[in-house]
Amino acid sequence: MTFVRPAVLAAAVLAAAVLAPALASAATVSLSADSPSIHAGMPFTLTLTAKGFAEDPPPAAPELAIDGATVTFLGVSPNVSTRITVINGRTTEERDVTFLYRWRVNAPAEGSYQVPALEIAQEGRSARTSAASFEATAVPDTPDMIVRMDLPEDGVYVGETFDAEVEWLLARNVETFEFVVPLFDLEGAVVEAAPGTGRTVRFAAGASDVELPMHRGEEVIRDRTLTRFRFPARITLARSGSFELAPVRVVARLQTGETRDRLGFRRPQYRLYRAEGRARRLAVRPLPIAGRPASFVNAIGGGFSIDVQASRTVVSLGDPVELTVRVRGDGTLEGLTLPPLAGPGGLPPGQFSVPDGDVTGRIDTETNGKVFTVTVRVTSAEAKEIPPLAFSWFDPSAGEYRTARSRPVALSVDAAAIVGAGDVVAAPALAAAADRRPLDVPASGAPAGIATLIGADMSLSDPRETLARPWGAGDLRIVLGLLYAVPGLLVLIAWWLARTGRQRARQREIRAAFREVERALASAAPAREAAPAIVAAVRRLAGLHGADRAAANAALERLETRAFDPAAAGDPIEGDLIDEVRAVVRTWAREAPRPAASTAAVLVVLGGAAAGVVAMATAATPGTELAEARARYAEALSQTDRERRVRLFGAAEQAFRPFAAANPDAARVQADWGNAALGAQDAGRAVLAYRRALRAMPNDARSRTNLAWLRDRMPAWLPHPPTGGSALDSLLFWQGLLNPAQLHLVAAGAFALALLALAGRFLGRRRGLAILVAPALAVWAGAIASAFGSRPHPGEAVVVADDTTLRSADSAGAAPALARELPAGAEVIILESRGAWSRVRLADGSSGWLAAGTVQRVAANPP
Repeated sequence: MTFVRPAVLAAAVLAAAVLAPALASAATVSLSADSPSIHAGMPFTLTLTAKGFAEDPPPAAPELAIDGATVTFLGVSPNVSTRITVINGRTTEERDVTFLYRWRVNAPAEGSYQVPALEIAQEGRSARTSAASFEATAVPDTPDMIVRMDLPEDGVYVGETFDAEVEWLLARNVETFEFVVPLFDLEGAVVEAAPGTGRTVRFAAGASDVELPMHRGEEVIRDRTLTRFRFPARITLARSGSFELAPVRVVARLQTGETRDRLGFRRPQYRLYRAEGRARRLAVRPLPIAGRPASFVNAIGGGFSIDVQASRTVVSLGDPVELTVRVRGDGTLEGLTLPPLAGPGGLPPGQFSVPDGDVTGRIDTETNGKVFTVTVRVTSAEAKEIPPLAFSWFDPSAGEYRTARSRPVALSVDAAAIVGAGDVVAAPALAAAADRRPLDVPASGAPAGIATLIGADMSLSDPRETLARPWGAGDLRIVLGLLYAVPGLLVLIAWWLARTGRQRARQREIRAAFREVERALASAAPAREAAPAIVAAVRRLAGLHGADRAAANAALERLETRAFDPAAAGDPIEGDLIDEVRAVVRTWAREAPRPAASTAAVLVVLGGAAAGVVAMATAATPGTELAEARARYAEALSQTDRERRVRLFGAAEQAFRPFAAANPDAARVQADWGNAALGAQDAGRAVLAYRRALRAMPNDARSRTNLAWLRDRMPAWLPHPPTGGSALDSLLFWQGLLNPAQLHLVAAGAFALALLALAGRFLGRRRGLAILVAPALAVWAGAIASAFGSRPHPGEAVVVADDTTLRSADSAGAAPALARELPAGAEVIILESRGAWSRVRLADGSSGWLAAGTVQRVAANPP
């Protein structure tokens, strides 16, 4: 399918230019549209061109209102051209200024619309257009095009940046197209492109445009394969409320056939069609008032951190100290400000003086952060450090406020010696040593940033095996049922065959005797040859069958007489006599036992089991989007700048995340996702990914190594789940090699082997197979016990948000259940879920309540 970018349509004049009254310099205005045809429900741009006006000050834009249509002013832009002429050595410079005023107009229904006269005036000059009109025509629908909008189902918070996606499905080639997305036109909506590379498509967003990345794929709807284009965006809304969104719409020229031009070459034919999605409702909740910390200003998002650096650490009283405050996080940075430095969580008023007013910062796109520079003065000799500064934000995923604190910076006021770098970090180093934690873990217990990745296995999986599932993945109920049922059926059949062996041998002899009689009766030989053969065959059949020979004696005697009659011995036996004997024999056939059932049914059952095993072994094939995620990861590894490397790892983690969610049984892609999260300093999702990988493949060395590495860097007070290592674990070594599903398959296979060996013993063949019964049953018992014993708890979960408070009840106002906040990566068991809260238990038995958005289950699809 071809895909052509929208063409800029030629301008169409709506009304002729109207000249202003005769002035020293004539001023003119003209009105035009950017499209030769205007369609109902699709916006177009109306441009007012003004010439002959002075460059400064620019003329004010006129008010434009069109009855029945929606009008959005897009702005004014001056076009300046300079012309220089030299005549008789005299240089003359002339400047022509053209002002372009643009409006986006959307006529919702077909019909005629009136454009009022517009006037431009400037210091005595003016020009006015005539009233004009335009006709909006309807565009037919088509089943070959579908458009829809993907929005959060549970609503969002005001100021939260959320993901939205326009999906467009096509069954034909397209030439030009245009979208209308009502969400993008909401007042105060900020629309940004989602991370991605490759081709982009322009969308109208309020008074501006935004370029959204385009991802191509396929989707099957009602046995029809359509080409699917996805356009992801990130939206931030500045107003709360319940918004009724009109359907997303698209108008496109679709190929309807082919024709030939004047030279005979084939040319595609196109026709204009439209498609419309369904109306949506989006609930935008206001930020809660309860629990709002004093250090909260306007930050909304997740994973924020604050870092403070001082221009000097040896000062005298009254000396200025320039502080560089860097705030990083996943949220909107435009408009983000620092909390008041003299307020709660800031600098002590008795030791520092701070400037009044807000501090203006600059956005650092490389590190996804904002940098603030502020100068403070030390006013007391009691100041020993720049204390930890608090920065609070609202986390929409958890529905609560969070606070991060910077590390203290040691100061020496009126000191004789210069404070070295080792002294500057001495305070947090001592605190870390006291708590037996690494230096990159602050006193709260949450990793503030992983200082180094030395010791972690940061390699990626083989791209050919990234989405491969281990054997035994998927729904095993049918396969296990066949492995248990088919051998059992075979044992019953073998037992039945052994019990009826002699009877079946006798039946085979009887059937052979019947066939011999039929051959003799069908012979056309003379009576002297055919009669003895028939008599012998019938008497043998009667002896095997046990039938009464009296019924056949008369006919047999006539046959013998015929055989010895010199006059008739050379002629064939009469048909009546043959029919009489055949009737008697067929009477015996109806009284004979039926043959045993065919083994075809057994083969059908075995074939079904084999088909189930083959179906279980299917695996997904990596696509181009997975290659893009791997490319981002490789780019992050190659970076030497730490902040940029963390940022790129974050982009790789977001790219790997949908693949990990769609393939919970693919251990390698889970480990790849965990590595990307680890590089992005996201300990919570890293632990979650490694736990999911080990659930699918317990012997995955990369996940084992990195999970142990992360656990070693957690606070010493945080309990971890038992990791094995006991004598029983060494004895049951296979539990570390196989997951429960694989153990169930091994148990079923051993059980099937035991029953098959027992079936062979019943049949009296390969008697040596009988010695396999006891070992196979022992393997079955051990595997089945290990499968049930190693089955993970369905409530296993990981805390994915930093500084999470474990509360004593399911309420944001409940008292903390622990003296310290749980760090991201803490491993818990979910005992119950109640609305937006989950009751969890730590490995040491401590329990409490966590906001549901701060914890994720290890099982991707819990029962």
